[in-house]
Amino acid sequence: MLHLLARRRSLIAVLAGLLASYAALVVTAILARPLAFAAALLVASAIDIVVERRFRPVVALLRRAQFGISHRAFVQVFLFLLLVAITDANRAMSRFELLLITLVALTVPVCRIGYLGLLTLVRRRMLPPVEVRNLDLPAEFHTARLPKVLTDDPTPRLMALGLLPVLAGALSVWYGPFWLFGVSVAAYTLIVVGAGVFLLLQLVRLGRRPDRQRWLDGVSAALRAHHPEVVLYFSGSANSVYQAEMWLRTLEKMPHTCVVVVRGRHAIRGLGRTELPIVCIPSAVDLMNFALPDARIALYVANVGNNIHLLREPRVKHVFIGHGDSDKVASFNPFSKVYDQIWVAGPAGRERYSRAQVGVRDEDIVEVGRPQLDMVERRTEPLPTPTPQRPLSVLYLPTWEGWTDDDFQTSLTVMGPALVDRLLRSPIPVRLIYKPHPLTGTRDPRAAAADREIRQMIAAAQEELEPIHPETEGQLDRIARRLARRDLSVAEAERLQAEWHSVYWNAYAGRHVTVRGRLPMIFDCYNVADLMIADVSSVVSDFLASGRPCVVANPKGLDEGEFRTTFPSTRSAYLLNPDTDVDVLLATITGADPLASARLEARAYLLGPDTPPAQERWNAATDALLAAADLEWDGEHGAGPALEMPAVLAEAVDGGQTGAPA
Repeated sequence: MLHLLARRRSLIAVLAGLLASYAALVVTAILARPLAFAAALLVASAIDIVVERRFRPVVALLRRAQFGISHRAFVQVFLFLLLVAITDANRAMSRFELLLITLVALTVPVCRIGYLGLLTLVRRRMLPPVEVRNLDLPAEFHTARLPKVLTDDPTPRLMALGLLPVLAGALSVWYGPFWLFGVSVAAYTLIVVGAGVFLLLQLVRLGRRPDRQRWLDGVSAALRAHHPEVVLYFSGSANSVYQAEMWLRTLEKMPHTCVVVVRGRHAIRGLGRTELPIVCIPSAVDLMNFALPDARIALYVANVGNNIHLLREPRVKHVFIGHGDSDKVASFNPFSKVYDQIWVAGPAGRERYSRAQVGVRDEDIVEVGRPQLDMVERRTEPLPTPTPQRPLSVLYLPTWEGWTDDDFQTSLTVMGPALVDRLLRSPIPVRLIYKPHPLTGTRDPRAAAADREIRQMIAAAQEELEPIHPETEGQLDRIARRLARRDLSVAEAERLQAEWHSVYWNAYAGRHVTVRGRLPMIFDCYNVADLMIADVSSVVSDFLASGRPCVVANPKGLDEGEFRTTFPSTRSAYLLNPDTDVDVLLATITGADPLASARLEARAYLLGPDTPPAQERWNAATDALLAAADLEWDGEHGAGPALEMPAVLAEAVDGGQTGAPA
């Protein structure tokens, strides 16, 4: 934590400001300066609110130092009482009156702590053991919702509300009578206690909802009406939700019914819009007690420990599909032996496992292509000559630093900023599109620093250009707001995304772009790029679907033959060594492009044949595995216990009794 603060000046500045404001409270209380104390209190509380909302590392550090927001609330009250004791305000008071003021003042932090504790308890009790999307449940399984005024930003709200009594007390010390202090404390107490009573009533109601197993059985019964044969399983952090999201459209186009099972509540909220039912089961025990009687295939997008909770099911065929074919270790992990099959894009994936000799049998590998790439536009004609009016669009997609210190992870730490600087100053007109990996900087602070430097360089290069017309920015904002609506159908959302991309790329034609969020999507970046610069990762294979040139970073400066042998996906790519002259490389690509024919061969090697389409090959692999499962288990399939559907739930499902999704 201290290392993080050392790298972030803004964090250090806000921490110093907070500590200075509390030091000012101490000094003004000791010197008996009520008005100065009130001013310092306003500043301290304002910084408190900003810190709680925007500076989570500072919040974590202060909690570790036993100076969290609750401790600071007590400090404010005790310093107010010190102010009362030191000034002349207490001389006309009896001991009983002084004790009464003390007790009244302490109700401010006590009520606050009590409310937050009660709110935490209610929130935990409100969380159902299973959450769903796109699945209708009987009314008894609907999740209750609290008013936003009671739940949104409760800590800053209570801090702001609790500021008023303490501030009124400081003013009462200056002006004499304490009735203002008493009234403000009474109002504060009534508000907080009233909200607390409402939470207590909610807690009583929560005690009457269905028990854990009945909830599991209820969701399973509702899901049974869909008869899902295929399960997409995901367990990972919020930053890795993309690993499952990239497969949603592929599953929607399958002729078999699918369900998405996720293990984190962040995933069910973070996954993009889809028509597929999504079920979130955080507990391993609940997952093992959750019946999926029609499931015959389970698809896994990453090798994580939580996979074991579904892998233990013997009557399900388990398939590793990953989240992109690449030459990184994740694409030939020895853990892959646990799956019944491994689906790869093309012959390169099959050979990758053979070379690695990790125990995966060749007959367990199935080539299915990459169905997601069907939307990538293919262009095989020579690149247009770059001009200031039509610059060369270069897409830079560095990967992240990885969980280990294996070589050839990200190029950011070795050559990222220098590469971007060279591209921005190239004599060949270049328009840069920069999209870092979502996990960039999560393990190596150097990668995070390089990412920040690149963003700043791109922003500085844009300062010379006229800003985007406000009307265009407004149009993009309006489309984005419509896309954020939860009630949109998938078809409408896709139409709006296409409209957003059309407006966006027209507005940013010839301009540098830093991709910060979901939009623009990576495949749309492929479609507007003339060439891509990337690290050894799945995007190297994916970009071949476009037919355009690719440059792969060789940050260790390995011999070219050794590098291409180690990473076969780079055989048709230009290599970028630390000493490569970027200007010469760009001139070669935009001129003769000597690797153009090699890309045609590499496309079939990495992605499989053009015909039949990848989606058809995917569907055929699914059909074959379903048939094998039927033959092996003679019609007996499914995960979890073989539970009979409770009569009341069967009536609800069969009779069409539905409610709003939980």
